[in-house]
Amino acid sequence: MARNPQASEYGGLASALADVTHELRSVTAQLSRLADAQAQRKPAGGAGATPAVQVNSWGDDPFSQQIATANPPLAAILALPVNTPTNARLRIAVVEPRPAPSLYAAGTAEFRYWVAVEALSRGINFWSALLPAGTTWSTSNPMRVTLVMPVPQLNAFYRRSNGLEFYRFTRPDMDIYSGESPDAVCHELGHAVLDALKPQLFNAASLETSAFHEAFGDMSAILCALQLPIMRARVLAETGGRLNVNSRLSRLAEQLGWGLRQLSRDLADADCLRNAANHFFYHPPNLLPSQAPSNELSSEFHSFSRVFTGAFLDALARMVVNVGQPSDASILAVSRDMGQLLVDGVHNAPITPGYYSQVAAAMVQADRARFRGRYGSALSGAFIERGILSVGSAAALATAPVPTLEPVPSAETFGMAALEAHGSATVLAYRGSALDDAYSRAAGQTPDLPQQDVNVAGLTLAVHAPVEERRFSVRSEAAGIAPDASSMDSESDARHFIEDLIQRRELDFGAVQDQAGMFDSGSPEKVTHTVVVEDGRSALKRNHFACWCCAAGAPFCR
Repeated sequence: MARNPQASEYGGLASALADVTHELRSVTAQLSRLADAQAQRKPAGGAGATPAVQVNSWGDDPFSQQIATANPPLAAILALPVNTPTNARLRIAVVEPRPAPSLYAAGTAEFRYWVAVEALSRGINFWSALLPAGTTWSTSNPMRVTLVMPVPQLNAFYRRSNGLEFYRFTRPDMDIYSGESPDAVCHELGHAVLDALKPQLFNAASLETSAFHEAFGDMSAILCALQLPIMRARVLAETGGRLNVNSRLSRLAEQLGWGLRQLSRDLADADCLRNAANHFFYHPPNLLPSQAPSNELSSEFHSFSRVFTGAFLDALARMVVNVGQPSDASILAVSRDMGQLLVDGVHNAPITPGYYSQVAAAMVQADRARFRGRYGSALSGAFIERGILSVGSAAALATAPVPTLEPVPSAETFGMAALEAHGSATVLAYRGSALDDAYSRAAGQTPDLPQQDVNVAGLTLAVHAPVEERRFSVRSEAAGIAPDASSMDSESDARHFIEDLIQRRELDFGAVQDQAGMFDSGSPEKVTHTVVVEDGRSALKRNHFACWCCAAGAPFCR
């Protein structure tokens, strides 16, 4: 077959651009590591020094135990630098008064303020460098942050209408503040980041897209923790470089999980809220129960999220080993590469039933475009071994189209006065496909998926269904289950989604309450979705994402 010289030229340019991009990212990582080391070693007030302002924090969580005990001690306090986010399109506004940054004692309101702000600043700076330039919040900008909401709860929320909300829950022996856990803060920030990058996911009536939103929050907590030099050192010492074992990195929101287990031991994992070092294997969510104890898998979004989060941690561990002997430098560089691949995967994965497999495939192809397949075996191996990609699907990706690096569209395309110099100047795109620029749309302008009528028990609801066309001919695979038994079209996916909400009492029927008299709407703390009237139709809309789900029957969530 005759070769196309133009195609060959494009291929060479793409390869050269990928090499340059990788080298720039390596230099950036090295500079960041030098800055981290300098900040740790330079004494405050040294000659010619401008030391970073430091505040006290927990690092990742107020509790951190390798083996959980009934009465865990508080973690060691860390003095951490605070770097204010500089991206004008990703700002925050904390409702509570701002104390002067200082090394406050644990247990004070000032300490809690700076724990949350340090985590938010670190997380925003991490994600901001990887998102396409021009990305902005889908909520208000600045995003509202409330550190202590008035109603007591063991939870934390992301709402478009009110930003990030954290809560206090009083126990006889202590008060638990969800905003005092950097893990919980970076999880909720992950919801906001994903909503900025792919706002179409917010109202999507789909089992796997909602679970992926929760997985992204947990992955955000893990990646943001790895931006701290002290955390990398501790994780290396604890794991010996095998990042996918049970460690302070894999254990998320230990104190919040402990508080939940005091109410019911089945509400959280045995040593934290959710542990990314798990052994959950993909199972079609429509064939799972709508809820189950924490040691079992269900279609509930937080529960099912653990499949993707587990695969992510497995892949991250393999990526670190693939680049050489695990070290502070390699963990930092790989964490940022993984963050970029997640951003690329989300940006290019179509929203369809079986969303996990589409994101996984998009990440594998993004690695080919950005890193010339450096992490291909790590990614594919982790996704195959969790069932997120079938063996045949992973093999088929070897001949699937690979995206190319394209410059972010001009400021005129977005109607902005100027494109801020924050974020990635390039995005991955597939030839012949329109670039999704939803990341640049501010609050009130964000797009939704098309609406589709779905009938559930005689009620017809207009839902934003996962109807996009598949980009990758891939699927997930569970051993012993025939593909035709687990496959769903968009209508079936949305119907299962609504039925699960009803079974868990997470749906406020609102506009159709009279027609839905047989069903019981959940309490305000439980309700994640509401039926509203929109253009004369009864439509399903999301209220919020929460840090965890109140289990049906729990006395404090009725």
